Amino acid sequence: MCLSHAGRVFEVDAARHEAVVDVDGGLRTVSLAVLTLDGHEVAVGEWVLVHTGFAMEVLDPAAAADLVALHREVTAFGETG
Repeated sequence: MCLSHAGRVFEVDAARHEAVVDVDGGLRTVSLAVLTLDGHEVAVGEWVLVHTGFAMEVLDPAAAADLVALHREVTAFGETG
């Protein structure tokens, strides 16, 4: 099963349609192809929903905080459950 994660954009490489995103303290490179096709230029500091290596949508900070909290709760449950 794949889960989506909220990540904050740390760096953008517009020429390659990629971004380095901080997902819960870990940096990963993700594709911006989906958002680029939708006409959105992602900026450093924005929150995105990351799924299978792609930024799927831009999130508002409150929704991102909710997803981060949910991810941490699920992770903690998996470690104790």
